Amino acid sequence: MLVAAAAERNKEPILSVLRQYVDPAQRGVRVLEVASGSGQHAAHFAQAFPHAEWQPSDVDQRCLDRGSSEQRDTCSNPRLCSSPMENPEWGLRDTAFLGDLGRASGLLLERMVDMPANNKCLIFRKK
Repeated sequence: MLVAAAAERNKEPILSVLRQYVDPAQRGVRVLEVASGSGQHAAHFAQAFPHAEWQPSDVDQRCLDRGSSEQRDTCSNPRLCSSPMENPEWGLRDTAFLGDLGRASGLLLERMVDMPANNKCLIFRKK
């Protein structure tokens, strides 16, 4: 599995936010993670919420392919595994645009939470 340092640093703060929205015993919960990269978050969150369905996504298919591979334990290509703080080409910075995309897909931006290292956690709900 790929290991991205930024994902390791952020997984607990994000989990703390998710615990405000997801009951670990609730069934039928579906969660889409946008820009999953290494897949570390989805794997970590799935342990905390065993009945939820986690759907990782990424614009770069290589990240999804590598994230599902159990053959690697470190990333050999920093561009594929670095965070937006380490690679300025990465990340989704236009939260208004994300809100528009969400609305177009039947989702409402419910909350934006400030996270460590100038990151944001956006909570969308299905209309």
